Amino acid sequence: MKSVTRREFMVDGSMLIGGAVGSLALGGEFFFPQNVQAAKVEFPESSCGLEKKAGKKVLVAYASYCGTTGGVADAIGKVLCDRGAVVDVRLVKNVGDLSSYQVAVIGSATRSASWWPEAISFVEGHKKMFTRIPVAYFLTCLALVKDTEESRRMARSYMEPVLKAVPDVKPVDMGFFPGALDYSKLNLMYRSVMKYKMGKKGVPEGDFRDWTAIRTWAEGLCSPLLALGGKRYAGR
Repeated sequence: MKSVTRREFMVDGSMLIGGAVGSLALGGEFFFPQNVQAAKVEFPESSCGLEKKAGKKVLVAYASYCGTTGGVADAIGKVLCDRGAVVDVRLVKNVGDLSSYQVAVIGSATRSASWWPEAISFVEGHKKMFTRIPVAYFLTCLALVKDTEESRRMARSYMEPVLKAVPDVKPVDMGFFPGALDYSKLNLMYRSVMKYKMGKKGVPEGDFRDWTAIRTWAEGLCSPLLALGGKRYAGR
C-alpha cells in the first residue's frame, strides 16, 4: 500500500472539501436541505377557513430549505382564506391525499436555475389531479433582489424545468418574488459558499420579500382560482 505524506493528505482533503463545496455552489446533490441549516428552521404549515361550509378547498404547497418560501406560501394562503376559501398550507413532502382539493397553488425556492427537485417531482406525481383543477405556480429567488428586466427574465426562465417536465399542467398564473438571505440559518460551509457567491453578485444579506406584492398577486388569483375551482377547468 502506498504511503501518503502529511502534505499529500492535506492536499487531498482540501480537494475533497473543495469538490463538495463546488458541487453545492453549482447546485449539485451533495447537500440536502437539512444539511445546510445551522439551526432549526421553521416551515409554516396551517389550515384556515374550516368553518366555511361552501368555501373552495385550496392547497398551498411549497418546497423550501430555510423557511423563506414558507412565509410567502403562508401569506398567499391567508389572502385566499380571507376571500372565502378553505386553505391548507403544507410542505410538499407532507401533502397526502389531494382528492378533496379543488384548487392548488404550488411554489418553491430556487436552486440551479430551477424549482427544488422535490417541488417538480410533486407536480409530476400528481399531474393527473393538476390537469383537472386550476393551478398557480410561484417561486422565490435572490436574482429578483435587483428589479431589472434581466433579473425578471432570469426568474421567468427558472420556471421552464417544471413547465417542460409537466406540460399538461398549465398554470393560470405564475408569481415571482425576491427571497431572503440570512446567513445565520446556514452551516459554516454553506454560509461561506453563499457569501462568496452573493458577494460576487452584489446581493446583501436581508429579507427582500415584498409582502404587498405577494398579497396583491394572491388577490389577483382569487377570481381565476376560486371562481373555477370545484368544476372541471375548461382551460385544460
